[in-house]
Amino acid sequence: MLRRALSLAFVCTALLAGGCGTSSSTESAGATERASAADPINPAKIVSPTPESDPTRLVLAAVEATGRTTARTAHRTELGTGADATYVISGGGAHDFVHHRGTTDVELASAARFDEVFADGKVYLRGTAGSGTMGWSVVDRDDLEAQHILRSPANDPEYTLRQAAMGTDFRAAGEEKTGSTPTTHYRGRLPFEALTLEMSEESLTTAKTLRQMVGGEIPVPVDVWVDGHGRATRIRMSLRIEGAATSVSTLTLTDLGRPVEVTVPGTATEAEAGGMGILG
Repeated sequence: MLRRALSLAFVCTALLAGGCGTSSSTESAGATERASAADPINPAKIVSPTPESDPTRLVLAAVEATGRTTARTAHRTELGTGADATYVISGGGAHDFVHHRGTTDVELASAARFDEVFADGKVYLRGTAGSGTMGWSVVDRDDLEAQHILRSPANDPEYTLRQAAMGTDFRAAGEEKTGSTPTTHYRGRLPFEALTLEMSEESLTTAKTLRQMVGGEIPVPVDVWVDGHGRATRIRMSLRIEGAATSVSTLTLTDLGRPVEVTVPGTATEAEAGGMGILG
């Protein structure tokens, strides 16, 4: 029994590791603006979730609706081996989901801070870690693979929407607010295919091992909060394996439909995706 517990903890660590530092940092929402083709909210299209609605169809439609607009984003991933987070990766920015462009900052507790720009099929990255600094580097967005479970490559909010769009078995969990916005909270589950979306071959092998060790599907609830306009305003995915690992990833979306501006760095050094660990 002890050997199995240690093996399970090892596998979980391999899938969840990928940050550094301790303590938490607040969700930020620093963002720039750009004139976008996203339409403003049309009151005639407001969707009011009702108990009679099919919850799964309603949630997936809400995720799709968010993917057709713009938003300020705040992301937060909490990783640990127990009930409390050992380290936290957090940040925020803005994203134009229609044109696949956006910005975000990334903080690894107090250890490092990075800026990212998504544009024209590329991801640009610069930052500081300890006493070191780095200028802009750039990689092809399509070359990035998920290296860790419940961590989107390059902290990409589009990846999180795609995962949520694969959720199943949603049920209403109550009326709540995300910030000041009234929403309906729904809870479903993520299938293995969503957990391993665009995952590297090595990490996928580890994920399959974890699935065997837990005796079936890896238990990952996905929570989605839907506003009165029928859009997803928060997505949370949680993995908790007692005595082995905890991972909670949250994406919050605000100011949906507001224009987003993206400034592409003028110069950047070409880099290999595998050599830029923060993007994994």
